[in-house]
Amino acid sequence: MPFVMDRSDVSLAARLMTHWANLDVREPSVKIVCRNYGEKPQPGLHNWDCPNLLSELTRTRRVKLTAQQLLSRNLAEAIVDKDNHARDVMKYIIMSHPEPSVKTVEQRATEAVKTLIEAGDLNSAVIRYQQIMEEATDCGRPMRSGRRRWPNH
Repeated sequence: MPFVMDRSDVSLAARLMTHWANLDVREPSVKIVCRNYGEKPQPGLHNWDCPNLLSELTRTRRVKLTAQQLLSRNLAEAIVDKDNHARDVMKYIIMSHPEPSVKTVEQRATEAVKTLIEAGDLNSAVIRYQQIMEEATDCGRPMRSGRRRWPNH
């Protein structure tokens, strides 16, 4: 999908929050890895992490408006457009991909019983799996498929 959406930094922050929402039911769909964090930009190629992105994100600040500007301008939040090369790359990548998906009830139930299966307690795993599936249908959330089945492992 091409980058055709709103290109503002405020929209990027909102999109990031959707990727980091509902973490009690799913893993974050965007992770920033930084093994060697530093306050100043670190020159060179970083194949496995992004310390410069983290450094830029921590130094992000809002535009300060004068009293006259506050009276005449829209109070929409704006971010200072300076020292933001890594943030712009992240914005292009994040805004070019679809919004994060939420795990299905079946995926959540499977993850919940994984430790029981690994421990060899299959009866408890089956019972817990069925409980989760029933709770989901009782709450009015539709199941993804119309039939109940034990997931193949």
